Amino acid sequence: MEFCLQVEMSLRMLKAGKHVLQEKPAAADVTEAKTALTSYESLSAHLPHQPIWAVAENYRFEPAFVECKKLMNEIGDMMNVQVIVEGSMNNSNPYFSSSWRRNFTGGFILDMGVHFIAGLRMVVGCEVTTVSAITSHVDVTLPPPDNISALFQLENGCAGVFVMVVSSKSPKILWRVVGSKGTLQVDRGNKDGRHGYMVSHYKADGHCQSSFYPFSGVNEELKAFVHDISKANLQDGCSYEAEPRSSYSEGARDVAVLEAMLESGLKNGAQVNVKKF
Repeated sequence: MEFCLQVEMSLRMLKAGKHVLQEKPAAADVTEAKTALTSYESLSAHLPHQPIWAVAENYRFEPAFVECKKLMNEIGDMMNVQVIVEGSMNNSNPYFSSSWRRNFTGGFILDMGVHFIAGLRMVVGCEVTTVSAITSHVDVTLPPPDNISALFQLENGCAGVFVMVVSSKSPKILWRVVGSKGTLQVDRGNKDGRHGYMVSHYKADGHCQSSFYPFSGVNEELKAFVHDISKANLQDGCSYEAEPRSSYSEGARDVAVLEAMLESGLKNGAQVNVKKF
């Protein structure tokens, strides 16, 4: 099987015994991800220890999502989840002309979308099992599709919506979880000139407690990777359990959710099961 460039390069370095922190998305599709994982797992038969393969998904390290996950226990039973993404991918964006980002099936929906699915999965703490989506292609300067509206169900039975507009004139990004005892919301924005996320906890008594967390996910994921390498080197000859938030499997699960949504879009909204790892 021919891999996309970042997966191919990662496997080459892993086979040479090097630890790898790969750019997201983990793969172009689920088939590629599963084949890559099989190749990776077979390395232990040829190397003294299995090198670390991490995916650079900074959203799982953003303090806002870490805090939101902690607060989930305070809002009771999940009743509904909403993820609204109105992006700003246009010719003024430095990533707009990146050819490799356009080469994925799903274009920027896949490339950008893995971040927002990672945030969703991080907060709710369970997997998406089924999806039903409608997609469209409006802005012809962007690869198709550039809009997606999906209904999804979590393994705990709770339902939610995922709406993503790749290029909007009024960008807005939020995650909202409605519970039986309160609501949690994460909004992307800025405060005092700093970009980051506002976490709002709406309590049962009507009061709202909000805290702002500046962006630091990239720094935190890099710290975790360096820490893992240091620990792995100290345990030379033995396998080391690396930070699970960076694992290739976690990145692949993000891809699986979006692939199911894109497949459903091609089938005019038919329900599609998310493939498991």
